[in-house]
Amino acid sequence: MLATVGYVFPKWVGSFEGDVTVDDPIAAIGQADLQWWAQFVIFCGTIEAYKYKKELEGKSSTGGGEPAIDWMGMYPKDEAGRKEMELKELKNGRLAMLGIAGFVSAHFIPGSVPGAPGF
Repeated sequence: MLATVGYVFPKWVGSFEGDVTVDDPIAAIGQADLQWWAQFVIFCGTIEAYKYKKELEGKSSTGGGEPAIDWMGMYPKDEAGRKEMELKELKNGRLAMLGIAGFVSAHFIPGSVPGAPGF
């Protein structure tokens, strides 16, 4: 889901000051500094390590039980609410995957996605 946001953000809002000077997300990957990539990998690893620690304590990061990460306390307590939330999250994730696949295919095959001019 964040990939879709990250893809359209530079086109609509612009980029931050720094080494990346293009609004093309595919070209920006190559312009990002190695130090940025190292920080990104460390950040992702920290989140995964936290989830793993919580799973050892009996929490779940894949559904079906108390969530490993729920900082806002929005995960429902009842089973019916949990099933509904998991279904909404699954549908949202599938839609985001289709969206990013459309953006990337429109980038590499211009004109292949009729509803995405300029992407």
